[in-house]
Amino acid sequence: MVPLLRLLLLCLLLCPAVTSAQTVLQVLDEEGDPLSGATVIRLPDEQLGYTDDAGQLAVNLAEDDSLRIDFLGFEPLTVTGDRLQAGINRLSMLEWSSGISLMTATIVGRRDERANTLPYQVETIDRENQAKIQSLTTADALEALSGVYVQRSQLGGGSPVVRGFEANRVLLVVDGVRMNNAIYRNGHLQSAITVDPNVLERIEVIYGAGALTYGSDAIGGVVHFRTRQPDFRPDGGWSGYQQANFATAANALNYAGGFEFGGANWAGLSSYSVTAIGDLRAGGNRPDAYGDFGLRDQYVDGDDVLDNDNPQRQVGSGYDQYNLLQKFRLRLAEKMELDANFQFSTTSDIPRYDALIERRDGNLRWARWDYGPQTRALGSLRLSDRRPTSLYDVATYLLAYQYTEEDRIQRRLGSPVTTENLEGVHAYTLQVDFAKHLATGTELRYGLDGRYDEVISTATPAGEPTRYPGGGSTLAAGGAYVDLSHRFADYWRVRGGLRYNYQRLSATFTPNDIVAWPEDYLDGTGGNSDALTAAIGLRYRRAGNSVRLLFAQGFRAPNVDDFGKFREQNGRVQVPNPDLGPEKSHTLELAYGRLEGPFRFEVTAYGTVLTDAVIRRAGALPDGRTSFVSRGDTLYTDTNVNAERAWVYGFDLATAWNFATGWELHGRLNWLRGERRQEAPGGELLTLPQDHIPPAYGQFGLRYERGPWWARGRVDFQVRKEFEDYAVNAIDGTAASGYTFDRVGSADNIELTPDSEGAPGWYTFNAYAGYDFSERVSVQLKAENLLDRFYWRFASGIAAPGIDLGLGVRYQW
Repeated sequence: MVPLLRLLLLCLLLCPAVTSAQTVLQVLDEEGDPLSGATVIRLPDEQLGYTDDAGQLAVNLAEDDSLRIDFLGFEPLTVTGDRLQAGINRLSMLEWSSGISLMTATIVGRRDERANTLPYQVETIDRENQAKIQSLTTADALEALSGVYVQRSQLGGGSPVVRGFEANRVLLVVDGVRMNNAIYRNGHLQSAITVDPNVLERIEVIYGAGALTYGSDAIGGVVHFRTRQPDFRPDGGWSGYQQANFATAANALNYAGGFEFGGANWAGLSSYSVTAIGDLRAGGNRPDAYGDFGLRDQYVDGDDVLDNDNPQRQVGSGYDQYNLLQKFRLRLAEKMELDANFQFSTTSDIPRYDALIERRDGNLRWARWDYGPQTRALGSLRLSDRRPTSLYDVATYLLAYQYTEEDRIQRRLGSPVTTENLEGVHAYTLQVDFAKHLATGTELRYGLDGRYDEVISTATPAGEPTRYPGGGSTLAAGGAYVDLSHRFADYWRVRGGLRYNYQRLSATFTPNDIVAWPEDYLDGTGGNSDALTAAIGLRYRRAGNSVRLLFAQGFRAPNVDDFGKFREQNGRVQVPNPDLGPEKSHTLELAYGRLEGPFRFEVTAYGTVLTDAVIRRAGALPDGRTSFVSRGDTLYTDTNVNAERAWVYGFDLATAWNFATGWELHGRLNWLRGERRQEAPGGELLTLPQDHIPPAYGQFGLRYERGPWWARGRVDFQVRKEFEDYAVNAIDGTAASGYTFDRVGSADNIELTPDSEGAPGWYTFNAYAGYDFSERVSVQLKAENLLDRFYWRFASGIAAPGIDLGLGVRYQW
């Protein structure tokens, strides 16, 4: 049958009524490098061949023919025969992240740069892949589709760990606006979920120190959430989508929709989503290493302690979330656009599950421990000017306001008093970026930015201490950078730059605090810090081979949480240190990859030294006292200081193999270690484990795509973390008598592991499938943790989901 069809096609091509001609295609990437092995198909389904080492293929075409060109990792390209016969035969393909992304030309970062021109390790997660695994939160997407490790203190959260750095040492960005504010803390930070995954175009993970572009906090890396951009519509009109997802492990239901509309010079996008998540059910297949650990055998209702008839159900973990987004895009002039971006996210009260299962003397401690509605509101204006001048070819101006509300509501079991700590942060951002083409292969980028954060902290009932200074606190910072890039010898690119940053902290304490502050603290006290950082990188790409070498510095200037937090815990309180300075990182990174052909891989080795790390130590009040009496209790004082030096080193390996048409095997392995210098009571410096370091983890999987069908299987895994590899919170003893190490209370949460013996290794089997009924209707299925294994992720405060069956339906027009 097939030979007969080919004979008929040949007869049609020779028919005098149809003109045909031979055309030599050349398929290139965005940098002009040839793509060898690209598949060329005459639509609807006739395969014409593969491009050679020069990216070329000779084909016979008629004017009414259409071709589709496919290359793994790139967006399919469709062209018409009349265009090719007109001599437009050099075809440039855009790359995307269809799976394990080993090379990408995607536009990423604050300055909208092509990722394959950067000396950094970059990973992208596009919306198609998020939809296929039915991500309910951005933390779900990062956990399943990137090399980022995710810690969870409760179900309503997800704290990204990037190369062993977490919380305020990882910078979160949405649409170019930094999310990190003046109260982003050390430990675990669960605010990434305030970004709606349903409206994301992609998530960009830029690994390593990103201070050159972003300033403070980008020590471990940058996680950039990029929402969809509405398109101009010369013919007018509108389109939209509606989707629903349901998953069984937490009886989670998500409903989302959006509308896109516009004209030739304007466009808009409106979206909304509602997510209702019930109590999570953990796995029922329990390895012996866990014993009874993690079973929720009792829970509190009011002041009654009740038995749980299903101990696998983690009572007190569910919550609801609501998201809105509105974008407008205006073409003010040729090559000049204004974008307006409005986002709002809020939740119900989110139970802090790791506190709800805490016991003292064998009894549950808390009747209630909630994060109050976690609210984030964003408004930004971005002006893009692509009209060249003597100073720039492209200029971008961004002005943003962001409000974040973070509340803590607590009541001890049996106590009639409910305490509330209410925190509100008003954050203002100004960013200006310029790019100028200086000569062939040479580009200059420079810019400046400023931020101003105001923190308002209150507490109830009257007399309850506020978490941050009751009279208010502020953070003001500004910085400037210059970045030069040069491409030489066709295959090499070098780039480097400098950034200077200055910051001012101020805080006003109140006379009704439990500490009698001196007059200057009541009038307002503060501290200044500055930092100069540099980065330089070299990149080589030729014949599918890629080499990257990078040295980059990062820093994190102390914020209000470091400087002014006043929290009583376990008989100790933290007091301010006006002399606190920034902590700095120095990262060296080397990567090699084979990025073309059916088998591809990339391995990245890195090492980071963290100096002047901000840590908590025993301190003193402004009058020199190291303790005071409050409500009959003697409280001892701590303060943050610049002291420790830490080392983090490791490697990432990513592979992909297309062994047959439509099939791909892929895998990822992340291995890292961390150590730090820690002072013992006698002043000796000991080398001990660094906190936030997950054990080796990764995944490998298989994917198949053909026509409207697709299917995926994936195994996720984590190896064991031994007890002696956990961070030390306190040291007792002397060099002569020997030291004892207390690991309870560190950010590694050793108390949340079975019998405090370390974190057992685990693995899960996961399967996904889908079918596109048409361009408008599609269905997705998922079955995660197919063996219903019980497991507990490192440093987390809640068990992972048991078997989770999901169904998603999407309709678009």
